[in-house]
Amino acid sequence: MMEAPGSKRKRLSNHSVYLPNHVIDRIFTFLPTKDVISSSAVASPFLNSWMYARNLRFDRIFKSNCGREDISIINKIISGHLGKKIYSFHLYIPAPNRYSLFLQEWIQIVASKGIEELEIDLWFTPDNEDTYYMHSDSIDIETLRSVKLINCELRLLPNLKGLRFLKSLSLTKAPITPHFIQALFRSCVVLESLSLAFCSSPTNVTIKGSNQLRTILIRGCGNICLITIDDPNIHTFHYEGEIDKIKLIGPTRFEDVIFNLDTTTWLQHISGMGNLIEILRNVQTLSINNIFLEGLSPRYIDFEYKDMEFYLPNLKELQIVRHGLTYVNPWDIIIFVKNCPNIERLFLDFGDYAMEAGRYWNFVAKEKFENCQIEFSKLKLLKVKGYKKLELEEKLVNFFLLWAKILKSLIIVSKSKHLEIKSKDVVTVSKIVTISTYCHHRDKSSVFPKHTIF
Repeated sequence: MMEAPGSKRKRLSNHSVYLPNHVIDRIFTFLPTKDVISSSAVASPFLNSWMYARNLRFDRIFKSNCGREDISIINKIISGHLGKKIYSFHLYIPAPNRYSLFLQEWIQIVASKGIEELEIDLWFTPDNEDTYYMHSDSIDIETLRSVKLINCELRLLPNLKGLRFLKSLSLTKAPITPHFIQALFRSCVVLESLSLAFCSSPTNVTIKGSNQLRTILIRGCGNICLITIDDPNIHTFHYEGEIDKIKLIGPTRFEDVIFNLDTTTWLQHISGMGNLIEILRNVQTLSINNIFLEGLSPRYIDFEYKDMEFYLPNLKELQIVRHGLTYVNPWDIIIFVKNCPNIERLFLDFGDYAMEAGRYWNFVAKEKFENCQIEFSKLKLLKVKGYKKLELEEKLVNFFLLWAKILKSLIIVSKSKHLEIKSKDVVTVSKIVTISTYCHHRDKSSVFPKHTIF
């Protein structure tokens, strides 16, 4: 007897996989707290699954759902925890004074269960801005590998035992001093990653003296006059702020770099960094914004045309993001990519505004662009975001398509869902290129740059 069309598919879709209760119960313990609690109501055998949760996440969403009852709920969950292991503990504290009697006790409980990740997020109202002091002995836990503190000043005490195994530290809106950095590296001897966001210091800060540090992330630390990086072992360096607030001392081994510079940055500070070329020489993944690009772009100095003077032979992936109004034009981008001979993946974000078609473009850059013949022999992927189908955008995209002989994929994400992009709008000489188009809010390409900080 023949089956009706689609009946086999329907039968398969209704087929369920049986899992023993103890396996399901085990799976529940790895979910975030609120998910474990809701999942516990699935069936009576799982009513107590929340007592074995491994990821205790009491974040802002949890707080908004619980209201002023959050402390009693958190205390019940932590005090009633029966599992042998707690992997992570994330606590959002909107009013530190209300939690001070419980915080130390909670940390002691999770410490006894082998906690590896700790995040404390404090929030102060504008009329009650203050700093919470976190003494290192309260988190001197041997199993701890990652600590993230927001609005907390970490005070390091001597003779720490547990923190020597810490691998990652993130501080946001925290005061730091040169003495703190020195003490940090003495205590956390295997620290691999250090993140500073919106931190402040009364003096200059030098990051130096660690043998294991590989990653430095600095964002919005404008209240620090100068941060000096003097460590030859750093592989990953992400910076967001003013260029004159950072000083890099070589030699370096940077392989993964982000320069997201503030609009207050003076362009001459970028071009004046004489060691910048050497610092970026080994970079394999690079993300920059238009401020950084403008600082290195060709220009006239004393009535003499000066080209970009740098060379990135190891760069494989480049992302260029345009913020706000900018003087960056297609020629600036072409010249930058030309100096990256082994680039394979290129991501361009055109931003909200049109490219500048001013006097420099009309009288200098346009002619150079139209007469340029540069082959991008290794480029395989080009993704363009914020595409508005404007003249200079089309010129730039078609230029890459013309001179990237082995290009395999072109992905265009339009700025507006009403913008229709047809295949005839782009010109390509590659016979293997695949052209995909998406609108801004429906980018289903599954191809994204490594860096998503922008």
